[in-house]
Amino acid sequence: MKSLSPVAGKTIVIIGGPGFVSDGVKEAWAARQAVVIISSVDVVAMHSSDETLACDAAIIDVTISDQAMLTMNEWLETRRIPFVFAQGHRSKALSAGFVFSDRPADINAIVAALFGPGSGYYH
Repeated sequence: MKSLSPVAGKTIVIIGGPGFVSDGVKEAWAARQAVVIISSVDVVAMHSSDETLACDAAIIDVTISDQAMLTMNEWLETRRIPFVFAQGHRSKALSAGFVFSDRPADINAIVAALFGPGSGYYH
């Protein structure tokens, strides 16, 4: 039976610092049958330079350095790989953007931005 999840079988690289991805988040994405690769900026940069990084989309921690963010952004845009920047927790100051959590509403917002109709590459 084919899965109804729009991320089923898709490889999503999660780029962030320590603690960005909780066990609950890993389980929530696995329940949607996504193939999640968790990596640091350094590892992604190393593999992206030799083109061994293959993914369908990326979720990037907003707390990485500005230079790393620009490097990831350029690399993903060049390859037309959809991506979003997200923060790892909900804050009162958050008026827009994405939250990387295990809450279904947060996951649905990210999935829609990455794979929904009319989704773009620049988020």
